[in-house]
Amino acid sequence: MTSARKRKKPEDSVLGIHKRKGIWQDGLARVMGPELLERWGIAEDAEASRVREIVLLRLSRVLKQFPITELHLIVWTAYNLGAASPEEESGVVRRLERLVDEGGVECSFRTCARRFNDTFLPAVVRSLSAEQSAITDEDLAMASRWLAANVRPDAPQPAAGGLSSAIRGLRAPMEPVLKMFLDGPVHGPADRDGVPLTAKLGARGEWLCVFTGEGLLAGYRESTGAGWPRIGRWTGRDVVRMAAGRIFPTGILIDPSPALGAGADATLPLPPEEIARLAREC
Repeated sequence: MTSARKRKKPEDSVLGIHKRKGIWQDGLARVMGPELLERWGIAEDAEASRVREIVLLRLSRVLKQFPITELHLIVWTAYNLGAASPEEESGVVRRLERLVDEGGVECSFRTCARRFNDTFLPAVVRSLSAEQSAITDEDLAMASRWLAANVRPDAPQPAAGGLSSAIRGLRAPMEPVLKMFLDGPVHGPADRDGVPLTAKLGARGEWLCVFTGEGLLAGYRESTGAGWPRIGRWTGRDVVRMAAGRIFPTGILIDPSPALGAGADATLPLPPEEIARLAREC
């Protein structure tokens, strides 16, 4: 049996990476087998974290040949990257079903499965016959950060000097920060119609909670175990208009902390009176 596994072609072995827990599955190197490890430049005795880093980089390089569309989200969901609970033993079918059920994509499960199986996987197999590009220490460090945060490589991240950084240092002028918020993308929990969900904070009233990056939202969701019907993506301007259009006075919390009373320096509250002002200018 051992001999038979060692002779398994890389083209066959690569088709097992998305199964079970995907990239997080135990014994990933064993699933891949010696020939695929060698093809991708992974030492047989490499630590599990290093195996995941290189696998993630190889898959990412194949995916780069496709425009950033729903396919990217489908692929990383299939490999279990960016999931709220990567350790959950759900399997690729359930992961894609959940993606569809939560409104993450606008296509059916059957279409998701077809795009992954008939579009992406053949591209991965074809890539094995080409010369494998070098992987640098910088590449590995980047993959390590993606894995540590459990975020997709193509997920928008707050850049240095971006909105998240500006919020953390509100000694900066307020108007430029607000302009960055209004013009930029934000992510947040939404109902099945794509409308942002409100959080009732007792005497503080009702608030819409949004995040300046998918990584921040994923971290919040993992810390709190929140189960939202779907995730929405809007501009800050859209969220202001929706907050202003509600019957009850509603504020917006940008980058709320999952720990009560902690991380307030990284959270920007826009109270209802500020929302009313911004709405008049939108």
